Amino acid sequence: MKRGIMNLETTTVTRRTVLGGVIASALASMVPSKVFAEVVGSGADDDADGPKSNKANLYAFPGVQLETTVIAATWPVHLNRFDWSTQKESHVTIHAGARKWDVELPGGSVDTALLERHGCRVFAGSVATQPGADGVALKAVIIKMPKKMQVESGPMEIWAERVLHTGQRQRVGSPFIAALLAEDPGLAQSYHNLSPSDDRAMLMEDVVRVIAAKGRKSGMAGDPDTYARRVASRLLPDVLRYDPQWPSGFTFAAQNGRHPEEVSDLVVDTILSGSPALGSPKADVHLQEPFPFFSRRDSAA
Repeated sequence: MKRGIMNLETTTVTRRTVLGGVIASALASMVPSKVFAEVVGSGADDDADGPKSNKANLYAFPGVQLETTVIAATWPVHLNRFDWSTQKESHVTIHAGARKWDVELPGGSVDTALLERHGCRVFAGSVATQPGADGVALKAVIIKMPKKMQVESGPMEIWAERVLHTGQRQRVGSPFIAALLAEDPGLAQSYHNLSPSDDRAMLMEDVVRVIAAKGRKSGMAGDPDTYARRVASRLLPDVLRYDPQWPSGFTFAAQNGRHPEEVSDLVVDTILSGSPALGSPKADVHLQEPFPFFSRRDSAA
């Protein structure tokens, strides 16, 4: 099989915002003009003790070029100068509908036969770094493909999995379930050992329990248990749903894909708790025009 090494170079950052819906459009004016990937304060997910927090993210959105779709998985890695484990290999698989993309890290080697036939591009490497020996790097696998490549199969159910050199598996889906995993270690342990086809049978009751607890705490859900079950039935199986034939947007009204510059945390917190979320809205990542789109703050990452 022909293999290639992914290009790790990026260029100057510019701002691009894609928000769907009236509420989300209003929120866009509140987003800071300069946004840096939120990796500061995240735990090292390559430590021997396993992930300290679930800050991995999955995105699907229209590319800058017309008739293209971008899918990206990102996760933080702690840059401890005494810990060389972050340089060891991991395997990332992105599932998008009937297609599956396998990438080896570091180095970003991938089977390029499919890419050449269909005009796709793949990036694998660091896209943002907090300076310092003990800083945090944001790693990413980013796929750009012609829109027609996915339209043929209809709406996509997207999810990703990352297997570390230790054999530990990290699964990535929607930001809704990711928020619940950060609050419930038991749920997280089960989740990372399952695939979407198992979610309804294995996770439903635990997800209902965690959402109901949030509803009772907020005091805004009239019947927390009923509300939690209704929301959980919409969230499981845990995948990021995206139909390239419809406008993209991660809003209160609907979620079709997810753009890195959308204020997804505000939507997630409000829907899960049944009450308006407090705090200043903040986008996940600041994008640039050229591929691979995510910002990169240093040339050594």
